[in-house]
Amino acid sequence: MTDVKATLQNSPLFAHASGEILETVLRQSDQKTFEVGELVMKQGDPCDCVLIVLEGRLAVMVRRDWGEERILSEIGPGGLAGEVEVLNGDNAMADIRAFESSRLLYLSKQNFEQLLQVHPETWNDISEMARAHTCRLLVTRHLNDLFGTGKMKITDPLLRLKAEQEWLNFEQEVLHTMEENIDWISLKRGKYLFYQGDESDGAYVVVSGALRVSVTGADGKETPIARISQGEILGELALITDETRSASISALRDCELFRLPTRVFTLVSEKYPQSMLNVYRTVTERFQTTLAHSVFREETPNIAILPATENVELGDLVQELYAEMKAHQPSDLLNSSAVDELLGRDGIANSRKKSPANLRLVQWLNGRESKFDQLLFQADQPWSRWSERCIRQADRVIVVANAQGRPDLAAIQKRLAKFPIPWSLVLVHTPETTKPTQTARWLDNSSAQQAYHVRRGNARDMARLARILSGRAIGLVLGGGGARGFAHLGVLRALEELGIPVDMVGGSSIGAPIGGWVATGKSAAECLASARRAFKSLIDITLPTTAMLDGKRISQQILREAEGWDLEDCWLPFFCVSTNLTTSQVVVHRRGVSARAVRASVSIPGVLPPVPENGELLVDGSVLNNLPIDIMRNLNPSGLIIAIDVVLPSSFTVKEDYGLSVSGWRQLMSRFIPWIKQPDTPGFASVIMQSMMVGSSRSRERLLEQGHADYYQNIHVHGVGMLQFEALEVAQETGYADSIEPLRRWAEKTGLIPPA
Repeated sequence: MTDVKATLQNSPLFAHASGEILETVLRQSDQKTFEVGELVMKQGDPCDCVLIVLEGRLAVMVRRDWGEERILSEIGPGGLAGEVEVLNGDNAMADIRAFESSRLLYLSKQNFEQLLQVHPETWNDISEMARAHTCRLLVTRHLNDLFGTGKMKITDPLLRLKAEQEWLNFEQEVLHTMEENIDWISLKRGKYLFYQGDESDGAYVVVSGALRVSVTGADGKETPIARISQGEILGELALITDETRSASISALRDCELFRLPTRVFTLVSEKYPQSMLNVYRTVTERFQTTLAHSVFREETPNIAILPATENVELGDLVQELYAEMKAHQPSDLLNSSAVDELLGRDGIANSRKKSPANLRLVQWLNGRESKFDQLLFQADQPWSRWSERCIRQADRVIVVANAQGRPDLAAIQKRLAKFPIPWSLVLVHTPETTKPTQTARWLDNSSAQQAYHVRRGNARDMARLARILSGRAIGLVLGGGGARGFAHLGVLRALEELGIPVDMVGGSSIGAPIGGWVATGKSAAECLASARRAFKSLIDITLPTTAMLDGKRISQQILREAEGWDLEDCWLPFFCVSTNLTTSQVVVHRRGVSARAVRASVSIPGVLPPVPENGELLVDGSVLNNLPIDIMRNLNPSGLIIAIDVVLPSSFTVKEDYGLSVSGWRQLMSRFIPWIKQPDTPGFASVIMQSMMVGSSRSRERLLEQGHADYYQNIHVHGVGMLQFEALEVAQETGYADSIEPLRRWAEKTGLIPPA
């Protein structure tokens, strides 16, 4: 017993414990003996005890790509095993075998935590040990990924055996160098690890948190191109090319990293050239992936949910949201009471930064992040240290408010001002609400990026919000094309029949009013009925001083069908675009009177009068952006985008040279007097429409080539002119017939609907 006590007193876990505590631990703990080579702990198995070596030695094993096991580290008398897993609530991270005949003490999780509570000064020692063990595993794992033989294309057994032996020699040397010179780096949200053009000082491995990779163009604009998550390596390209940093790296949230020094790479290139081939291959694959997916789709795995005021009840809404999210991907909901319960200690969720309990909480949260694709952090009511931690851990923040309450976001905005993080507003309505109103009161003087509307207990609304927040939203973009745009109505019918939801919508020209109806919650049949009413009689020809039509009838119909909706009041996020003739820029309408924005978007130059706006003139959105996929991608960065085009393929030709002038009077007369012959000339409306499309066609092609749209279809409605509104039924039937099967195949392929 005396020898056992002496061994325990040499262990960092019992360095501050009294003899009485040692005796209590020995009475309450089991001891087991293992023979040489016997498996003590298996990787992946549950771990609910901390093992203390009383006699002998243990070996922590890692399995190489080719199946061979090797010793990562040894644990002698007084050493611990399983403390990382117990702290983090993880399963065993590696196999542990008896290196020689060994006797172990099994300390239960409860006794382990009680011991740390009695002696909080022990937390720092144990936390550092846990971090060192985790570091060694990460270093080994990532060195193998970067330099190892797993990717070597070697078929000759002798050559492969030689390469494997070279790797083993290299790994031992590099690990030793790393352990002596490891640099730990903590990076706060919004801070930069390095900038594009900086000199390289090594590569980095992300232990916790997430970072953004961005490049700065000639115009000085910084564009995100990738996301680096827990366990990934970054910065290796500059070491290989011996050039300055090719991109900037910034923290999306609080991060912890360790650095692989430049001399490690120098050592590899000089002594182990074969392993460097794998580094080159890794970099090449990353470039190929980037080129294949030129549009960066940023994920939002961690979401913080905050109450706008203390009287906002989060419980039911958060539970409904969590149920929707975990149905599609591994997700976890964390609130302060749940964290306290899972960690078995009251108040640990609200522990102070410098307290020993905080070290354990941070490690546990890091482990939770590695287990789940998405974490939901529910803030406390009233505000607490846990509420602030929710923001620091999140990629995105939503603030929940009662739509019927007084618009007051001053307090929460003041709290959020401390953190450089985007946030959105979720307005919760009563179940019987049919139309949100006065959303502008909430958004005025607010930095919220977007307002989302949900009704309590409405499964459809909650499913939509869950898809948006988890990066799985489906955005629908409807292009312009005059009366041919009625094909969009048929596409809506196809989407509805297939069960493909629409979570946000945007449109240009004829796509604007149709998209607006969708955004207000109308079904495909209701949108069709609205179109029949709105476009029944629109032609009001006037003296063509500004436009061919005076625009009175179409404006009245748009006002009538808009039913007083403001853009921000729509159930679905909605935008439409117009073209500013004064500034020659695209205008994106996301707030304000819906009817006025739609009227601007459909103002075909020469056909309808421009819409005045703050001393400037707005015309049809198709002039500069007929299919605004890029705007939808900004709103829906990681979700799916369905883009529907109705522009006919370019075939604008003439059969004969009709000279430099055309007499409209003679053309009119030729319709009634057979012997008056006139050459075949393009129609007035066709010339206008084709001229509009020329301006935006190149932009559309570039966006499609870059992969902004996940599903693109150009529906050809032949024989329907730009102003041939009486052809509504023909166009919508064409849209349905042409889209139903292609949409079905795409939706089955992407997993949106089950195979037929």
